[in-house]
Amino acid sequence: MSSAANSNHRNDLPSTVSVKLDRDNYPLWQSMVLPIIRGAKLDGYMLGKKECPEEFITAANSSKKFNPEFEDWQAYDQQLLGWLRNSMTIGIATQLLHCETSKQLWEEAQSLAGAHT
Repeated sequence: MSSAANSNHRNDLPSTVSVKLDRDNYPLWQSMVLPIIRGAKLDGYMLGKKECPEEFITAANSSKKFNPEFEDWQAYDQQLLGWLRNSMTIGIATQLLHCETSKQLWEEAQSLAGAHT
C-alpha cells in the first residue's frame, strides 16, 4: 500500500469489547464488533473485499523483489485477527486457533455459530 493508502486506515480498535463470543451469542457479538471494525476501516480484510497482494513482485530487471503492499496487508489483517480472537471466549478462540487470516476466522466463527444455534 502506498503511504496515502496507509493513512486511510485508522487503527482505532478498542482493546476489548463488552461481550465475548460464546456458543450462544453470535448475533449479539456480531452486532457489537462489526460496527467497530467498520469504523476502523478494517472490514475489507475480514469480508474479503481487500485481497492479499502477492508477497513478491517482478522488478524491471525481471528479478523478484519483496512487495511492501503485502507486508502492510498482512500487518492490518493480523492486527484484526488478534483483536477478533481477543473478543472471543477461550473455548471459541481455541476452536478457531488454526485460522490464519481475519477472513478465515470470521467465516469459521459464523459457521461455528450456525452449528450451535
